[in-house]
Amino acid sequence: MRKIFKKVCSIILISSLSVTILAGCGGDEKKPEETTTVDISTLTPEEYYNVLSWKDEEFELSTEDHYRNYYEVFVYSYADSNGDGIGDINGLISKLDYIEDMGFNGIWLMPVMPSTTYHKYDVIDYYDIDEEYGTMDDFKNLVEECHKRNINIIIDLVFNHTSSQHEWFKTARDYYKSLDAGQEPDFEECPEADYYNFKKEEDIKTPNAYTKVAGTEYFYESQFWSGMPDLNLKSEAVRHEIEKIVDFWIEIGVDGFRLDAAKEYFSGGTDANVEVLDWFCSYVKSVREDAYIVAEVWDSQATIANYYKSGIESIFDYAFGNYSGILVKSINQMNGQWFAKCLESGENKYYESNSEMVNAPFASNHDTGRIPGFVSNDENKVKFAGALNQLMSGCSFAYYGEEIGMTGSVSAKDENARAPMNWSNFSGGVTTVGPPAMDEIEHRFPSAEEQLKDKNSILWYYKQMLHIRSTYEEIARGKTTAIEVSEDTAIAGIKKTYNDKEMIILCNFGIEEKTVTLSKDTYGYEALVATLVTSTDYEVKIDGETITLPPYGIAFLK
Repeated sequence: MRKIFKKVCSIILISSLSVTILAGCGGDEKKPEETTTVDISTLTPEEYYNVLSWKDEEFELSTEDHYRNYYEVFVYSYADSNGDGIGDINGLISKLDYIEDMGFNGIWLMPVMPSTTYHKYDVIDYYDIDEEYGTMDDFKNLVEECHKRNINIIIDLVFNHTSSQHEWFKTARDYYKSLDAGQEPDFEECPEADYYNFKKEEDIKTPNAYTKVAGTEYFYESQFWSGMPDLNLKSEAVRHEIEKIVDFWIEIGVDGFRLDAAKEYFSGGTDANVEVLDWFCSYVKSVREDAYIVAEVWDSQATIANYYKSGIESIFDYAFGNYSGILVKSINQMNGQWFAKCLESGENKYYESNSEMVNAPFASNHDTGRIPGFVSNDENKVKFAGALNQLMSGCSFAYYGEEIGMTGSVSAKDENARAPMNWSNFSGGVTTVGPPAMDEIEHRFPSAEEQLKDKNSILWYYKQMLHIRSTYEEIARGKTTAIEVSEDTAIAGIKKTYNDKEMIILCNFGIEEKTVTLSKDTYGYEALVATLVTSTDYEVKIDGETITLPPYGIAFLK
């Protein structure tokens, strides 16, 4: 167990006019010893920032604790340290204090290994860092600096395919070219020839998924692109290679892996894919028991539930994320009741498959586009979407720039959702180049530098929500129950239960103020302990058992 620092233990009430800090965080005490109220309307942004600091207390958190707030980083576009306009590892290191102070205690790095492309999902060498990003020593320093700050770091591990420039593939391709017409490959002579899925034309059922090897009668599987030949995951030799890669990165100090394209290991073959995940997770846990693994399975709740049968800890909850997911639909349709019911039913589906699962909710990522485009660039909805994501149980994920409402749609091209982080001149390290084919992006909301000075900004809203999530462990760890607290479908009632702790969360999905009367005897709460509003013009109020929720207001009751 490693000692981890810097998590607030005090309980904070955030309202439109004041921040009430309730002292005391340990033992079985039910009532605080001291209360301090600060009128935030009188504070400068810097003073306001310090009130909600993450550096008030120290506590111990075991390294195997996986209920974290993850921040997805595309290194290429995040922060530049050497002046070439492209993000790099040292640039990311320079922003770790920002990431920590926001309230993120986990980082998912999109691929950092050598590659021919800007996105780096076509790996040339699994044992190195792309020179565009820095060196292996830089990466080791990043891991060390993350761990100093209670930040776990997981890396994208892409083993559905490699680059066509990987030595394995070049050796295999050249071997097939050397075969005479009608000659069958000898895998003892060239083991790499069995590392990929080479077939003759008559054996191929899905021609669009294969690429011809020039001058031969052979094709190779390439589900995504000819530059990404699919690995043969039936091969024990390939699996042994992947195990060696796992050993290497665990030894470097990474805390786990994000698995790309898990549904395409055997495209259309759920059972085969589940078996791959079972093998992979079992091996990783044999090397490091507390390693965290999360997989990309872009499909329905029913399909994701099937994949949980592999025993994997986390799978991204695509049923909720994305522009067409439950989270965004419920906001745009102003249907909080539906959102709450879907939370409960989806969670139950996953638990039925794997009682140890830790859900992985997200609102947006590098493949889906950014939140503002999902909600017509409405700032209140942008904030609210971020909060709903953080209210879901499990290990939450936020995409870099999401905390400042960055713009970017994948409808035209993926690159547009991977634009340089909008720092302005905030502490240097500004990336300027962006992915090569990216269109010019005009952000609808201010830069991080500007938002840090504005108590009503998206950034400050995210910071408050992340603080609340990390203060009350039942939010992330609790089992979710939908409670119908009003006939008004705009009101979501959610109960979180964790061990002997309970919390009631009320959310107003409507554009008008709503009131809810909630019996303390029936629901077992005593007080309003925290609130979240999208503007300091709004306030959540409680009068006896009547709670008043402004538009997009959230009340936390215990």
